[in-house]
Amino acid sequence: MSRVTRGFRRASIGAAFVSAFAFDAVAQPSPPAKPNPRAEDTVRTPAEEDYASHMQNGVRLFLSKDFKTAITEFEAAYRATPKASPLLNQALCFKELAQYAKVVDRLELALSKHTASMSDEDRAAAERTMNEAKALLAYVTVKVTPADATVTIDGEPTVIGEQPIAVGPGEHEVAAAAPGRLGASKKISVFSSDRVTVELDLAALAGTLRVTATKPTTAIEIDGKIVGRGAFEGDYPPGPHKLRLVGETGTGTVAVVTGTLVVVDPQRGVGALPPLPKDAVAAPPKTKRGFFGHVNGSVLFPLRHPARFGDLADSVSSGANVGARMGYRVNTYAAFEGLFDYGNVEGPSNGSGDLTYSLSSFRLGPGLRLMSPGDTVRFVGTVGGGLAIHIMGYEDTRAVKDDPLCPLGASDCSTNGVDFFALTEAGAEVDLEGVLIGLSVAAYFSSTKGMNDEVFANEKASVLVEQPYENRVLPMIGPRAYIGYAFW
Repeated sequence: MSRVTRGFRRASIGAAFVSAFAFDAVAQPSPPAKPNPRAEDTVRTPAEEDYASHMQNGVRLFLSKDFKTAITEFEAAYRATPKASPLLNQALCFKELAQYAKVVDRLELALSKHTASMSDEDRAAAERTMNEAKALLAYVTVKVTPADATVTIDGEPTVIGEQPIAVGPGEHEVAAAAPGRLGASKKISVFSSDRVTVELDLAALAGTLRVTATKPTTAIEIDGKIVGRGAFEGDYPPGPHKLRLVGETGTGTVAVVTGTLVVVDPQRGVGALPPLPKDAVAAPPKTKRGFFGHVNGSVLFPLRHPARFGDLADSVSSGANVGARMGYRVNTYAAFEGLFDYGNVEGPSNGSGDLTYSLSSFRLGPGLRLMSPGDTVRFVGTVGGGLAIHIMGYEDTRAVKDDPLCPLGASDCSTNGVDFFALTEAGAEVDLEGVLIGLSVAAYFSSTKGMNDEVFANEKASVLVEQPYENRVLPMIGPRAYIGYAFW
């Protein structure tokens, strides 16, 4: 066997793989076979002509040691006529370039698809060379963030999967790139059978813009969008951006640089913006509209007890009140709402507790909510009214036969009715980006004329009593707290 070249016996045209493909041998493709003189009139197909031309060019390039270009020619020959010879010649080129992972790739393809065109001796040489190349491989696992980044090894795109990537021994550069991210790369040095993990985290391609206005209520506008009030800090793509402090400055341009903090603070003279035009008119505040709702709870103190309780009518009592409200804000200063409340007060407070009453009230009606124009903190007042359903129960454990309130044998008497009520409130609330938290003082004023005059003691006896509050107004007052959400 020639130490320089050796052609496959079955190859009629084109360069053939040298079966002496051991790493200690000098191997190279052989020149294309000459046509059989007796077959000069044989007509070749266009594919055969392309195959022969590319194989001959590849051999010339190999002999001139232009291995990379030779690989391209052998690839063109394989596309024209898929067979073993171009693949084996490519493996020779990759071996010369010390790219052993590609040597293995080419030989595996030839042995899996084109063994029919190879002699037993050629197959054995290819398998031996492939195993020798595999013994030199190292394996690299690449972990990159974000996961859809494009990864290259030594400048060639590489598909990242569950299996590590095979590379030859020596130095390699692993790089990654993704839209909107800074590229990253890392150089590694590996030896045969080595296993290395490379992690690349691509930073966002952006810079930071920090803006501080002179007034805490000044709207900060970047690229035509209000992003905050008083102060703002955020990441933006590199390049020019339009900036305006509404009501303080005109519109200026700020250049954002990747990985850099850009500060604009007119109060300290940092990052100057153009002044307001002389004829500039401050834009009117944006009208706020939208639905809102909240739940509330309060403690109410009745300022009057039923007149029939005599000296106990001046004692202090209290009760709890809960409710919910929903409405719509029609402008910055006003909103309409509907309310539903339930409350219960016990009284009067006396030491013995043997003469008491319990008044439950269901209230339903509309209200008008008035607000100051603050964005975060505002004063709130409410006026409203509607219908109140009163249910009153009496209890007198001292009941005697002639007791006008609750006769003997009756320990639980009641009366009820429907009346009108009025409501007024005053307080303040905090608006935390739509979350409403408020505290106020609420006062309810209810008529009592609608309460029934008849008190039912038991099934057998009943007595007529005068109106519990003598048809006078029943006032209740106390603190109210609420929490809700606004869509304005």
